[in-house]
Amino acid sequence: MTAQAQTYLTRQQVLTRYGIGNTTLYRWMNDDTVSFPKSVQMGPRCVRWELSTLEAWEEQRKSEAA
Repeated sequence: MTAQAQTYLTRQQVLTRYGIGNTTLYRWMNDDTVSFPKSVQMGPRCVRWELSTLEAWEEQRKSEAA
């Protein structure tokens, strides 16, 4: 069985990916209707988002819009 390495994005990479600012990101994180993926605490001052989780969220949003 092979282990697949997870890819994690920084806050800045998430902001760039969605073309949003800090305020929008934190609003999405705190809005239950948006269901934005939770961040992963990697260290005391290190927060990341799992790329696969973000991609799944994007697919969910696309299917809801259709």
